[in-house]
Amino acid sequence: MSVDKQAVFDYIDNHKDQIIEYVQKMVSIPSINHTMGGNEKNVQDWLANSLREFEFDKVDQFAVDEEEVRPNVVAVMRGSGEGKSIIFNGHMDVVPIARPEVWHNDPFDPVIKDGKMFGRGTSDMKGPIGSVIWAMKALKECKVELKGDVLLQAVVGEESNQAEEVGTVPCLERGYTADFAVVCEPTNLELHTSSVGLFMFELIVEGKAVHTSARNQVIFPQPGGVPSGGEVGVDAFKKSLPIINYLYSLEEQWNHRWRDPVLGTGGKPIQDSQGISLFTINPSLIEGGDYLGAVPSRVKYTYNVWFPDQLVSKEEVWEELRKGVEAISSTDDYLRENPPTLNIPVFQDWAGFKVPVEHPGVQTMIGSIEEASGEQAILSGFKAVCDATYLNKHGVPAVVFGPGSLSWSVHGDNEYITVDSIIEAAKVYASMMIDWCND
Repeated sequence: MSVDKQAVFDYIDNHKDQIIEYVQKMVSIPSINHTMGGNEKNVQDWLANSLREFEFDKVDQFAVDEEEVRPNVVAVMRGSGEGKSIIFNGHMDVVPIARPEVWHNDPFDPVIKDGKMFGRGTSDMKGPIGSVIWAMKALKECKVELKGDVLLQAVVGEESNQAEEVGTVPCLERGYTADFAVVCEPTNLELHTSSVGLFMFELIVEGKAVHTSARNQVIFPQPGGVPSGGEVGVDAFKKSLPIINYLYSLEEQWNHRWRDPVLGTGGKPIQDSQGISLFTINPSLIEGGDYLGAVPSRVKYTYNVWFPDQLVSKEEVWEELRKGVEAISSTDDYLRENPPTLNIPVFQDWAGFKVPVEHPGVQTMIGSIEEASGEQAILSGFKAVCDATYLNKHGVPAVVFGPGSLSWSVHGDNEYITVDSIIEAAKVYASMMIDWCND
């Protein structure tokens, strides 16, 4: 290990308390993205001021939304101009709090217990951003000379897939681009070189409401002359069940049908923390019924689908869904005449990304991880979506690596990150800055 790296690692270890306090402060400033309308400005104001206090070469705070209330923040640490440049990208918006009453603490008053920091945005992804900032600060304070530039992009709008409108892409268009990028999403310190794609769809089954006292006539045949079945009412939920079971079966079939050497393999050369599988078809939101005293007349399912768009196009997947729902419906007298509605896609349609494992940036990152951590790097795929898609789309090869984990209650109750992972990530990021920018 070089003298510079050892000095940087020692600096990070010696400033562990300050790093954790910095992340806690960042988490304590709410920046909820309410889907197409965030309130990130307060935390971005704080962040920009703190970066200016750290005296980086340039700190730029700018907004492109019409009201100019959703600013991005970019910090630049300039090299001599003779080396390769790198972006570290992360989003400052966080998801809403669904059930604050079940949190161990106020989601925006982060506490540390048993080596874990609990709070909204700890893993996703203010903890990772804190790691990057202190890695940059460590290099600066240790007077490590770089040939290439290091850029931090702290962006808005990621949680609502607004990278092209207000976040990452406007940063690139403003000139903040580089030869390689690391998106610091929580990966449990695994290196993710590709990701799945995402889309959502709605399945709506219409029934016929009737008083619950008449349910017997809805579900059982009646003597001659007594109305029954659809003449009286239709239980929309019951009618939907064969389709729901088909979708569960399809989820399993798709995972057997398509394989990928990186995505969903369980990691290589050793086991990752995510497990296997490529496809998930998740009934994220279920709405139904009109009244407590009535047979449910309508049910709507909103599904969230992860799929490997490098192996199969979204159009192929959509067509199979449509044909399957149509086929199942054809086996039921009522659904044949009253077919379900399938709206696809809705809300989000987000592509994945892929960077070859052989790419110089990936190979450099592997070495940086192993030198900083003393452990073998784990290569895997990101089983979610993020702004790496848009960096790659706009010509900047980008991978994903960060402290925290999607399984640590990200988007759920009592989200957390481990203190040790924040510190280890800072060392990896610093190692990558030195290795890549001075190569």
